[in-house]
Amino acid sequence: MEDDNIYIIGDQADEPQAPPPTKPRSVSKDQNAVLIILKNAVSRNASDIHFQVGSYPLIRIDGILSPLTAVKTITSEFMDDCADLFLSDKHKKALKENRQVDCSVTLPNFSHRFRMNFFYQRNTLSCAFRANPVIPPTMAQLGLPPMMANLAALPHGLVLITGATGSGKTTTLAALVDQMNHFRNAHIITIADPIEYIHKNRSCLLSQREIGSDATSYADALRVALREDPDIIVVEEIRDLETISMALTAAETGHLVFATLHTNDVVQAIDRIIDIFPPGQQTQVRVQMAMSLQAVVSQVLLKRKNGPGRVAVLEIMPVTTPIRHLIRNSQTVQIYNVISTSRSQGMVLRSDALKDYVEKGIISQEDADECMVNTEIFQGDQ
Repeated sequence: MEDDNIYIIGDQADEPQAPPPTKPRSVSKDQNAVLIILKNAVSRNASDIHFQVGSYPLIRIDGILSPLTAVKTITSEFMDDCADLFLSDKHKKALKENRQVDCSVTLPNFSHRFRMNFFYQRNTLSCAFRANPVIPPTMAQLGLPPMMANLAALPHGLVLITGATGSGKTTTLAALVDQMNHFRNAHIITIADPIEYIHKNRSCLLSQREIGSDATSYADALRVALREDPDIIVVEEIRDLETISMALTAAETGHLVFATLHTNDVVQAIDRIIDIFPPGQQTQVRVQMAMSLQAVVSQVLLKRKNGPGRVAVLEIMPVTTPIRHLIRNSQTVQIYNVISTSRSQGMVLRSDALKDYVEKGIISQEDADECMVNTEIFQGDQ
């Protein structure tokens, strides 16, 4: 599997493109330069592109930032033209008021869709682009293990996809949605800020809601989603108590809910959700989690040892009866022992997954060690 946004999935030029959210008009010299830089970055399989006044454009390939020294350094005028090219009047107003704004765009003749964050630093405008393929990746293209297909077939409950920023959560989630879209008959509601992958209706009805343009907040979108006849709800990030509470309620009422969360491993994900609630509510939340949680997947992205691209290493925890008991009784630290002895049930500890990848020569010993708190298990393997 190769990244949150570095997956190489072939030629997509024949995919119909949506127009950019700007008025039809000729572009300026700087705006044309922006498009050339973005096209160059995509052709080199970059995941991110950075514009900052006074610096060369920077692109991230396989996790490494590199300057594009063949072009001029970024000027304030360049950034103003960049904002004019991509931002609607509504976005410009938000940028002026909040000093930052998120948005996304699909450009004609591009194989990728861009998530953008315009922001100010040192009182000058900057922008970070994230490139995602226009066509959502499939589970096979990402090399996701068979256990992930089982998650896409669940009838109800809560599934968490966790990891650090840039670890591939959004792309993994997009592949799960694509799987369900092809093999289930359901109404899928996705809630994102902003929408990064566009899904067409296949076997499912897809309703994709973007915070800001389609809904005021994750919590509000989740609340009304329950009135929109959903079978599956996909929340691209749960950030606060209200959103988490609504996600748990949806899962308890017979819906299948997928959500992403910023945590380092599967057990931390459970603890973080419980800890975000006031102490007086945590016992009840443990009971809710024990009843509704179906699986937690945590992933990290590491550079391939021999060749370009990155690979996602997954820690996988389907929730079994022993794990439900440990969650309910506030004994989550013991979950690691259950995972380590339950590989036959599809469970994989990160340490075991890393060791497997090292032994297969997919990742380096050094990169594996950086992901481990206890690196002693790797000593002497090479």
